[in-house]
Amino acid sequence: MNVSSPGIVALPTPPGLDIALWLVDLDADANHWDTTVLHASEQDRAARFRFDVHARRYRASHVALRQILGHATGLDPASLVFTEGTHGKPRLVHAGAPQFNMSHSAGWALIGVCPDHPIGIDIEIVTPMDDAEVLAQRNFSATEYAAFAHTPPDQQLEAFFRCWTRKEACLKALGSGLSIEPGEFEAGLGQLEQGTFIAVDGQPCRMRVGCIGLPIAGLAAYARLDDAHSPLAM
Repeated sequence: MNVSSPGIVALPTPPGLDIALWLVDLDADANHWDTTVLHASEQDRAARFRFDVHARRYRASHVALRQILGHATGLDPASLVFTEGTHGKPRLVHAGAPQFNMSHSAGWALIGVCPDHPIGIDIEIVTPMDDAEVLAQRNFSATEYAAFAHTPPDQQLEAFFRCWTRKEACLKALGSGLSIEPGEFEAGLGQLEQGTFIAVDGQPCRMRVGCIGLPIAGLAAYARLDDAHSPLAM
C-alpha cells in the first residue's frame, strides 16, 4: 500500500506477514500535515498539551494515522470514526476495516496496518538508562532476564530495548493494556521472529513477534495474533 506524503516513509513488510508499516517524522514541517482531517476531540486533546512540541507531534501522528487508514479503507480520512477496546486500544468502527496500531517515541511514530489480524506495534528511541537492569529484573521473564544478564555490558542497553519493544508489541496486539504483567510471557531478546502466547483466563492467546528494522537510532517490534477472530483479544 503506497501512501505518498512528506514525513511518512514506508518500511519493509515482515516476511510472510500481511503487516504494512510506516515510519512518521513528527518533527517534519508542520505545513505537511492537514490538521483539518482531525476530529474535534483530537483537536481538543492536542490543545491540552502543556508544551507546543507535544501538541504538534500529537497532531502530526494522528493526521498521518488518518491518511494511512483513509488510503487503506478508501474513505475520506476526516470521515473515519474510532472506538476503543476494553483497555483503550483504538479500532475503526467501519465494516471490513483493517486492524491497526500506532506507537510513538520522541519525534517519531510507527504505524502498522493488517487486513484482519489484531496487531501491536512499538517503537523506542534508544537513550542511556541507569536502571535498565532493575527494570529487566522486574519486567522480564526468568529466561529473558538470564539472557539479559549474560549479554556483554556494552550490548545490554540495546538488548533491553529490544526485549521491551517486543513485549510492548505483544501486549498491544492483545489489547490488554497494563492488565497483564510483561514478565508473565516470553517475547525474547533476539532479532528473529518467534511464536509466543499470553495466558488470558487460563487460555493461551498465540501470536508471532519480531523486530522491525529502522533507518533511525531506535528499536521497534511487531506482534500479530494467530487467530484473526480470537475471543481473547481485548
